[in-house]
Amino acid sequence: MNPPASDPLSSDPTPNSSEQSMQAHVQAETGKSMRRENRRVLIMVAVIALFMIVAHFTPLKAWITNVQIWKQFVDDLGWLAHFAFIAMCAVGVMIGLPRLPLCAAAGLIFGFMEGLILSLSGSVLGSYGAFMMTRAGARRAVLARAERWPWLKQMLEKPSFLKVFWVRQMMLPGLVLNVLLGVSGVAHSIFLLGTVAGYLPLNLAFTLVGSGLGKGSLAQSLTQLLGALAVVNIVAWLVWRLAKKPRV
Repeated sequence: MNPPASDPLSSDPTPNSSEQSMQAHVQAETGKSMRRENRRVLIMVAVIALFMIVAHFTPLKAWITNVQIWKQFVDDLGWLAHFAFIAMCAVGVMIGLPRLPLCAAAGLIFGFMEGLILSLSGSVLGSYGAFMMTRAGARRAVLARAERWPWLKQMLEKPSFLKVFWVRQMMLPGLVLNVLLGVSGVAHSIFLLGTVAGYLPLNLAFTLVGSGLGKGSLAQSLTQLLGALAVVNIVAWLVWRLAKKPRV
């Protein structure tokens, strides 16, 4: 007889009905989230690709030249520009602004590698700031929003590194996740490590998109946009496989 399927994020080999219900919700929400994520990224990449193609063969090409001038100006500011972006990104994420447009902006302004480091640093710092504020007591308003996802609250009662990584892949409000983790018993190190690992895939993809938007070469722009699509689809496939994997 085949062993019963169980939550891959749970350590209990014989899940009760509540845990089975949670697993079903996790699988359903993972599927919906991955489909929404892929659709949004595909639309965004298609729009940007069309814009870049048009820009390279019309007077809009002046926009690309202006971007290069602006990037040189920011580069001349050195560490001051880096510090300012990290601070703005951290504050934005801490108060609940979506982090992915900030990642794209980082790629556009600073280029791929610097943009990835800066956006990841700012995102993690902002999330940790919200986490710390929650533990200091500022949590009621966001906890009320979390009632929309009772299965999520249940899953994060005992969060592990894998659970933190998992929920960071889903299209859920980052502020809600930070607050739920803040009221849980998760260790600071697990929160930080899981958040860094969980943010990395989409930060990488959106930084690639932003960096591609600022390239002077059409071929390089399109290559980076395709790279972003590849990252998103590979991560979605891995997360979905993990959601469907039964305990052996």
